[in-house]
Amino acid sequence: MGPLLREKTILITGGTSYLGQAFVRKALEHGAKVFFTFHKSQAIAEKLIQLGARGYACDLANVKSMEAFSTAFANEAGRLDILIHNAAATADALIEKMSEEEWDEVMTVNLKAPFYLTKQFLPLLFKSSSSTSPAKVFMIISRAGLGGLYGAANYAASKGGLIAMTKTLAKELGRKKVLVNAVNPGYMRSAMTEKLSEAILQKNLQESPLKTFSDPDEVAGFLAYLSSDLVRQVTGQVFHFESRPL
Repeated sequence: MGPLLREKTILITGGTSYLGQAFVRKALEHGAKVFFTFHKSQAIAEKLIQLGARGYACDLANVKSMEAFSTAFANEAGRLDILIHNAAATADALIEKMSEEEWDEVMTVNLKAPFYLTKQFLPLLFKSSSSTSPAKVFMIISRAGLGGLYGAANYAASKGGLIAMTKTLAKELGRKKVLVNAVNPGYMRSAMTEKLSEAILQKNLQESPLKTFSDPDEVAGFLAYLSSDLVRQVTGQVFHFESRPL
């Protein structure tokens, strides 16, 4: 068997996150042509570009920025086999103290952007897809979307919305041989969790059946497998890297 993702054109948003970086590297190793978006992490983006990926600066909280990016990507790439919605924003606060701006920004980046970009790229996905090599869309979600998250109603609602969108798009796009699934990468150290206290990190660690944080490289490997043509009849599913009680 040759490279798992040979000749695949892949786009992942939030490519400079811990998971994003791991996946970009993994997909390149497996022979894919990899594109990614980033917002402010220019230095990390440059390192990924040096490895052979193509990076686009894009503000997913801004529709005009997304419009410019989607046009540039379509013109450059010409096709799209795999679309991974990985980028996410947080603005944590109790609902009684949460501002409308904090709600709107998180919902725009985490929920509206996946809607907007999926819609924009449907022609490319339809063009690439076939019964033997279906195009695929992945939503990177969180257990917060199922069990809620204290002090983060906006984030939890956005991830719950992605789960519902996954199941709906699987029904709508199946006739076009486009598979849509969601992946919960579990609790991992990331730019988001760096802001949390050690006590909170340890609490989440103890709730894990394996008493460990998720490994971005393992999650990236699983995403690479799901993105390959070894998986052709799986859609509308939510895959979890943890089994903690909700």
